[in-house]
Amino acid sequence: LTDKIKVHLGLRASMFQQVGPYDRTQETISGIDTTSYGTLEPVKTYGGLEPRFNIRYKINSASSVKGSVALANQYVHLVSSSTSTLPTDVWIPSSDIVSPQRGIQYSLGYFQNFLENNYEASVEVFYRDMWNQIDYADNYVPELGENLEDNFAFGTGRAYGAEFFIKKNFGKINGWLGYTFTKTENTFDRSVATDVNQTLDVNNGKPFPANYDRPHDIAAAVNYQLNDKWQFGGVFVYASASPYTPVESIWQTTNGIVGLEYGDRNSARVRSYHRMDLSINYTPKPKKTKGLISSFNLSAYNVYARKNLFFIYYDAEENDEGELDNKVIGVSIIPTIIPSLTWNFKF
Repeated sequence: LTDKIKVHLGLRASMFQQVGPYDRTQETISGIDTTSYGTLEPVKTYGGLEPRFNIRYKINSASSVKGSVALANQYVHLVSSSTSTLPTDVWIPSSDIVSPQRGIQYSLGYFQNFLENNYEASVEVFYRDMWNQIDYADNYVPELGENLEDNFAFGTGRAYGAEFFIKKNFGKINGWLGYTFTKTENTFDRSVATDVNQTLDVNNGKPFPANYDRPHDIAAAVNYQLNDKWQFGGVFVYASASPYTPVESIWQTTNGIVGLEYGDRNSARVRSYHRMDLSINYTPKPKKTKGLISSFNLSAYNVYARKNLFFIYYDAEENDEGELDNKVIGVSIIPTIIPSLTWNFKF
C-alpha cells in the first residue's frame, strides 16, 4: 500500500465429502432405522471459505509490527485418550456424525533487528477460538467391534499465548533462543452446544486443559564454527509436563472385580520434558568443488540420558491382608543416550 505498509490477502475454498459404502443407524419412535449408502454414493458434504489477512507496518529499516487473522477448516481429526493405560491416538475423518473443526486465529508481533542486523528479536502474541472440538466421552473404555463415533463428544476450545525469540545470525558462534507460553483448554457442555450432534458432556461441562496443553516451552540452539573443517552444535529443549486424567481410587468387589474411579479430565501432569543433543560435523575438503564432496557427522541424542515419561499406568496387587496396594508406574520410551554416525555426500 505504501513504503511502510504491506498487506497480504488470501482466500481458499475447501470441500470434503463422505461417500459410501456406509450404513447409518438411528433410533426413531418406531424403533431402529437404518439407511444404507452404496459405493461412492454421497453421504455428507462439507465445505467452507478460509480467508486470511496479514499486515506489516515498517517502523524503520530495523523494526516492524505484524498482525494477522486466519480462518481454517479441518476435516480430519486426531482424537486422543488420556485415561487408557497406553495413550491411544486415532485419526477420524469428518462424517455424517463428526463435523469439521473450525478455528480463527489472531496474532500480533513486534520484530526488531539490531547491532547491524547481527541479531534479530521478536515478541508475538496470539489468540485462537475453535469450534467442533472432538474428544472421547467420560468413562470411555475401548471395545472391539464398537462404533467409535457413538462415544465422541463435541465442544469448543480456545488457545492463547506469547512467544519471545532472539537469534544471532553471524559469527563463529551463532544460534537462537525461544520461549513460548501457551494455554489451551476445551469445553464440552451440552447445555451450550452449538452443534446438534453434541449429546455428551465431558468433565461435567467444566473447561479442562487440552491433551496437548504445555504452558511452557523453551528451545535453544548453538553452533560453533571452529574452522572450515570442524563445526560443533548443541540443542536443548524443555516443555511443561503433558496433562492426563488421574485415577483417584481403585476398588475391588467381593467377587474380585476391580474398578477405577477417575478424577477431573486432565487434572494431573506427568514429569516435565527436557533433553540435550550434541553434534560434531567434519568436512575433510570443504573447498572442493568437483567430484565427490562429503562430510561426517557424529551426534548424540539425549546426552544426559533423561528418562522422559511417555505414559503412566496403574497397577494394583493384593497384599497379605487381602487389601489392594496401588502403584503408579511411569514408562519412558527412550531412557538413554542414542549416538549416531552419518556420512553425507553429494556429487
